[in-house]
This record gives sequence, C-alpha cells and structure tokens, in this order.
Amino acid sequence: MRHFFALTIAAVLAATLAAAASADRAYHTERLELRGLNGAPGGGMVVNIHPDGGIVYAHEIYVLSGAVAGTYQVTLNVFPGSLNCIGASVAIPTATIETDAQGNGKADVKFTPADVAGLRGLTLSINWTVSGPATYVTDCTVVTLD
Repeated sequence: MRHFFALTIAAVLAATLAAAASADRAYHTERLELRGLNGAPGGGMVVNIHPDGGIVYAHEIYVLSGAVAGTYQVTLNVFPGSLNCIGASVAIPTATIETDAQGNGKADVKFTPADVAGLRGLTLSINWTVSGPATYVTDCTVVTLD
C-alpha cells in the first residue's frame, strides 16, 4: 500500500511539474480533495491541469485511496451560470476508475481544444463526483477557460 501511495504521489508531482513549465495563464494547476459522503471510507484527489497547448487543453488525474473497492464513474459537473456551484449544471462523464481490493485506483482524461471550443473565454464553477459503491466529491472551484 505504501508503494501505491509513493507511486501515486510521484506520478502526480511529475505531471504537475511538467505542466508548470507551460502553465495556463488564466488557470493554474489545482489539486482538490475527494472526500467520501455518508461515511464512505478513504478519499482521494483530482488534479486539474490546464497546459497552454494546442493538443492538450486540460488534463485531469483522478485518484482514490482506501475507498470502497469497485468500479467508479468520474463526472465533471459544470455550472455555466454560477461561480459557486449552485444552480443548473451540466454533468460530463469523464473516466472510470477501477480500484483494487484495498480501494486504490487511478484514472485520467485529456481534453483537446476542440472539446471546449464553445466555452473558451468563460469563467465558471465546477466540481467532480466519483460514484460507485460509495460516492466521493470535491469542493467547488472556479475556472477561467482562456
């Protein structure tokens, strides 16, 4: 288990440092805690990276640690008319996380500039939900899509 955590931390740090070299001017890399709802054990994190590139617009890394073992769906919840994650939202399924028997798992997704073509220039709020045998959520964050 320690080996898994060490590898996860090393992967996240490597991705973060690589992204920092060409970081987005409007939104910087952010690490958000995934916390369990209704007494769910463990937790995890979402790392949201916005490189300033023509091929990868955003790269999201999802990690569960000590969660209930099973298969999880990651959903990005976008609140286009809100800066505090209140009101109407658009739910975008992004990735599936398969955890091992200890409830540890990782997944990621990359978005291209074409994926966000109609949203460029907007400032909006978002959060993530990871649903499966248990549910985990992040706090709300504000993103500017330049």
